Amino acid sequence: MHARFMLMEMYRWSFACLPGAVFNYAKELDLDIEDIGIFTALFYTLEKSRPLYDRGITPGQVLQTCPLLSTQKLSRRLNRLQQLGVIEIVQNGRSFTERTIYLEPLMEKLEALIIRDHPQLNLNENKKDSSADREQVDQLLDEYRERIVQLELSLEEEKEKRLVEPNTHANASYKKVADFISKKTGNLLSVKMSNELHKWLEEMGFTTEFLLCMLELCFERNIFNPRDISKIARDLKEYAISTVEGLEMYFKRYVDTEKSTALRLNQFDPDVMEFGNFTGIDMSASARQQVYYKWRYDWGFSHAMIMKAGEIMCQRTRNGGLEYIDSVLNNWMSKEIRRVEDAEKELEAFKQRSKNERKQAAGNQKNPTRSISSEYEIYVPPGSLEELKTKV
Repeated sequence: MHARFMLMEMYRWSFACLPGAVFNYAKELDLDIEDIGIFTALFYTLEKSRPLYDRGITPGQVLQTCPLLSTQKLSRRLNRLQQLGVIEIVQNGRSFTERTIYLEPLMEKLEALIIRDHPQLNLNENKKDSSADREQVDQLLDEYRERIVQLELSLEEEKEKRLVEPNTHANASYKKVADFISKKTGNLLSVKMSNELHKWLEEMGFTTEFLLCMLELCFERNIFNPRDISKIARDLKEYAISTVEGLEMYFKRYVDTEKSTALRLNQFDPDVMEFGNFTGIDMSASARQQVYYKWRYDWGFSHAMIMKAGEIMCQRTRNGGLEYIDSVLNNWMSKEIRRVEDAEKELEAFKQRSKNERKQAAGNQKNPTRSISSEYEIYVPPGSLEELKTKV
């Protein structure tokens, strides 16, 4: 019985021993949680392989020890860690799985950080009890404390300046990108797009020029949804893409495919659900969602304009549908009406014209059928209009 106890076998395989200092200094080393996971796999491979004759390990050993990792993901993460200077990869003209990975750069950085925070450890062991060395350490600590105080004061002054004087550079970048989006879409910047734009500039740290290139490629592919653009931006940040060539390659491989387009259309979209709840139209069908996306992305109407067209449909018909809204938006597109304010002005002018026509028809004692049909001629689709004439 005891010979078959699997827990003993689990202990025999040992454990993944990652130094706790990696977690403590992860922020200073610019490591994220996936980087720490890769280091766990590297250290576990080091424990399993025990390369006494060589200090390094190979990606092939890592993939064999951790089957969960894919070659592509491991390659991408190793390149990132090498750029951060926490590992060293020696190629020697070999394939990817036979390259040598060295963890010594990570240990050197951890050692430097620990010595910085604990200068007592930097003393020569033979002179540890020397009073001169203790005085030197105390003096060094006093200098560090003084620097910390000065840095805190500088930080407070910087915060006050930001409160009093807004960051003109950030505002200029925001305005430049916002104007570009408005020009390309033909609409004012929405609240959702504005919030995402702040994330692209501040949290993700994209430069203005890189962001303009990314948005240009998105708009060329009729991708105007801020959520879809943010997904692309997160991928670019994760893959560390920073060149125009890298942008074009990413869009060709991951965006210009029917699968990715279908996936984007089949995702949950709160705007589509809000439109369906407001108009009473069931938008769960893929065909109806594609009609909404035609208005939103192909025709370039904002969500507010589509909701306005739905409001007109609800007010003027009882059994209206997507065809009625499609005719309203098509009319607006032909007249270059892109704002809700302009649509309301057009609607008031249309009502006034209809009122004048009815008065003129009543004065000439003509059949009022013309005024009724003219009231709906802009918004009612041709089939519904013929039905309406037949009933009258």
